[in-house]
Amino acid sequence: MIPRPLPARWMNLLAVNDDLPAALVALARQCPVEPESRPGEDHPVLTPEIAQRLARFASLTQTFRTWWPGDQTLARDNPPPAPAGATPPLAVLEFALQSLEAWRNDAQPLIDRHLALRALEADRLVLADLAQALGKGHPDPARIPADHQHALALTGRVFVLPLEAPSPRLGSDLLAREATGTKNRFLLVVAPSAAMAAVQDAVTAVNGRALAVPEEWTGCGNAFLPLLRQQLHAGRDEILHIEQELARLGQHHKVTWHLREVARIQWFFGAIRTVATGEAFSHLGGWVGADVEAGALNRMLERSGVRALATVSADAPSPPPMLLVNPWWAKPFELFPTLLGTPGANEVDPSRLLAFVAPLLFGFMFGDLGQGLVIAAAGYALRRKLAASWLLMTGGISAACFGLLFGSFFCSEAILPALWLHPTSHPLTVLGIPLILGVLLVLTGMGFRAQGAFWNREGHHWLRHEGGVPILYLGLLLAFFSPAGWYLAAIGLAWFAVGNGLEAPLSLPARLAHLLETLMQLGVNTLSFARVGAFALAHAGLSQAVITLADLTGGGLAGTIILVAGNLLILSLEGLVVSVQTTRLILFEFFVRFLRGEGRPFRPLPPPPE
Repeated sequence: MIPRPLPARWMNLLAVNDDLPAALVALARQCPVEPESRPGEDHPVLTPEIAQRLARFASLTQTFRTWWPGDQTLARDNPPPAPAGATPPLAVLEFALQSLEAWRNDAQPLIDRHLALRALEADRLVLADLAQALGKGHPDPARIPADHQHALALTGRVFVLPLEAPSPRLGSDLLAREATGTKNRFLLVVAPSAAMAAVQDAVTAVNGRALAVPEEWTGCGNAFLPLLRQQLHAGRDEILHIEQELARLGQHHKVTWHLREVARIQWFFGAIRTVATGEAFSHLGGWVGADVEAGALNRMLERSGVRALATVSADAPSPPPMLLVNPWWAKPFELFPTLLGTPGANEVDPSRLLAFVAPLLFGFMFGDLGQGLVIAAAGYALRRKLAASWLLMTGGISAACFGLLFGSFFCSEAILPALWLHPTSHPLTVLGIPLILGVLLVLTGMGFRAQGAFWNREGHHWLRHEGGVPILYLGLLLAFFSPAGWYLAAIGLAWFAVGNGLEAPLSLPARLAHLLETLMQLGVNTLSFARVGAFALAHAGLSQAVITLADLTGGGLAGTIILVAGNLLILSLEGLVVSVQTTRLILFEFFVRFLRGEGRPFRPLPPPPE
């Protein structure tokens, strides 16, 4: 059976007004749902009262997001006394805001102390760096004896400079010394009090700042380090105690539970703008998957404890979105038809065929056992991060298989025997095989177009106007090898002429001119597949060039470096080029025959926050 997209089914959701958000959360968590407003469903769900409370929550989020406990505390907390699913959204928001603001009032002094300790710790770390930079036998120049300060009117200051910053421009009427630590540069200055403002400006110009030296620093830097380390240890202990107290406050006020419930409400109001609502019930329409039944939806709602009822119908108030329904191994190849748009209801879904064609084209152009295994391994390593990882794996495996057929292993043809042929030794065969594949794909594309016409109840029209074209195309191709091809071509031409002439005799010359243009396009589409063989030859030639360069060095380390660099170049450069060519052949030589992409895509809601 030829696969085709399936239409989504229309869903009607009737829920008690207060339970509508929880009902949509319950459905969207377990199946794809795309809400759609209809005429009459124009009641805004976001009331001014809810908007005002969401703004209050956004203000709290901006200030305290980094201080709220993480999701890992949710499993350890007991739920708040009022379950959100059984209360109106406005009440859920108000309850959550009261708890979060109570947490803020309790946590604010701890947060302020935490920030102050972090700032003090940063300064102490800089002071420790300064003490180590000064080392032993260098008294702090910022500590000037009182009698000299009054007699000479001198001031001592310490400045911190970035390691890469240039030295500031200082006057000549001062004493300055630089010291370099592990993370900072320090400038120690003794100058007349009147000149210190100019020194401060010069330091600021190079992104430096003044450093306050504590009163307890006396003597050399090494003498101050033990006290400084003791202060750092005490400060970190206090910071840890504050963080534990903040975690206790988060559990006491059920912060994580309230954040989750507010996130669900935000998700709901971001997904739904208007509904049809009455005094007690709200109605929401939308789309669900092609295989979803009303019984399954109602079981989901019942398990969630919400007061709602769902029905599903094939009759819809608007054209339904289309879903591509394929097995897991063909799912990744849905990428190709969606590049042109979603196939319509009467168009063939080619994803399953592409699961074989795309790797076949890629592997033929990139036939190397070692390089193919590297590509497959890269796809496997990226399977959790890259949506197209399955394409890499299948393409790499196909390239490895063709590498066995071509006898190529990391560019070398001397390690493995070729199970079929070496491309550079049989260039005409390598160029001809893809042409046969191209003919098959072009004929398949015309067959898919015919199938779409029959699905659209236009089969008779296709038979009259286009039914002779595949026969004419195939006959002209066979005529290169046998005179019988001309008879087949004549049959196709007569079919076309009779079918178009009987319906509109006056337009037959124009239709024949269009037929000539179509045949030229088919010829171009077919010849384009010769590039598959051309890239296979180019890959083999580049591999031989890499081996030749490695041999010219006499082997050894230099030859190994050339081999590794050459393989990396081929993997990166040719891998990209071959991927582009595979995509181009599929889109512009195969899809052009049947795919219009006129379907409406199915865009379900993103999953609600857990």
